[in-house]
Amino acid sequence: MKIKLLSVLILAFVLFGCESSGSSGTQRASAGNQAPNHFNTPLKTVYQDYFPIGNIVNNNYLRGDFFEILKTHFSVVTSENNMKPDHLGPRERGGNYNFAPADNQIRIMAENGIRMHGHTLIWHSQTHRWMTEGTPEQVRENLVNHINTVMAHFKGRVTSWDVVNEAVRERVNPGENYELWRNHLRQESGWFKALGADYIDLAFRTARAADPAVTLYYNDYNLDNSRKAQVVANMVREINARYRSEGNTRNLIEGVGMQAHYGLTTSVPNVRASIERFIALGIEVSISELDVEVRSVGSGSFGIGHSRRLSDMEQRQQAIKYAELFSLFKQYKDHIARVTLWGIDDEHSWKSLGNPCLWDARLQPKQAFFAVANPTEALGIDENH
Repeated sequence: MKIKLLSVLILAFVLFGCESSGSSGTQRASAGNQAPNHFNTPLKTVYQDYFPIGNIVNNNYLRGDFFEILKTHFSVVTSENNMKPDHLGPRERGGNYNFAPADNQIRIMAENGIRMHGHTLIWHSQTHRWMTEGTPEQVRENLVNHINTVMAHFKGRVTSWDVVNEAVRERVNPGENYELWRNHLRQESGWFKALGADYIDLAFRTARAADPAVTLYYNDYNLDNSRKAQVVANMVREINARYRSEGNTRNLIEGVGMQAHYGLTTSVPNVRASIERFIALGIEVSISELDVEVRSVGSGSFGIGHSRRLSDMEQRQQAIKYAELFSLFKQYKDHIARVTLWGIDDEHSWKSLGNPCLWDARLQPKQAFFAVANPTEALGIDENH
């Protein structure tokens, strides 16, 4: 397949007056400041016959132009932070939960016909230390109580949950035994230190009992890496097989979230291979945290407020990568439950230095936006051949 960005895409970009991202404060969009153009058909309508298109929600995105984009283009959201253990849970044992911010997000989303995906129940990061400290019995009780409390509170208002997040270590080395998935779990996780590998099975069983109606996910990054993807697949296969052997008719882990924090060098064939690997398990797949960095600057890319002006070449390269990915996702529409973008604009992205989003710092759509809206045209594919 010959890859090229058609001149009509660039022309559309110019005609609509789209601008590249900048880092100065005067270019940042806010309520009532340079209202964005939404352009033609909303993304959620473009993909209505394929899969729901989602994004994140936070307090900033509930205001002004951000909210207009959110409700115009997206049909499902993930709370960026307000459902994570350290935001919801008490700072110390016996304290009170803070549900108000997440409740407000869910209420506003429901009023606008947008459903909520829950993120996340059990994670080694962003979790108060007391939850994983004490005897194994105490930590087990903390895990069970947290899941039951949170899922009971949001029951009927959240359609799916990331039950366990990023349990597998970042890198799996060549030549390691991928069947022994327990050997590849994060040793630094407080949950693992207290309960061993069994905490994953415990978390999913607790969540299933707490709310049988929701879809339960395992969520992780670097799953375009074949070795890590195989470890996760083996974990899911074993846990589900054991659960079904007990007479259950459904899978315990019903979906895998591929976080998809990608860059210009991401291999689309590798992404395809991982999607197929998870589909073969009889579970659904979600692209759960998609963004495409123009440049990767390691840990320095984390943090908002550092977007920059992109060259035309960088914009085209990013647009092509987004187009390649969405062209791929469309091919697996019968198995992909949702595609969630991780951020609206470059300036407020957690990877702001990488300019990974579809809108720039002034909330103007980038070439990447048009590529997602029409990946076939962006890639110059003749659908008749």
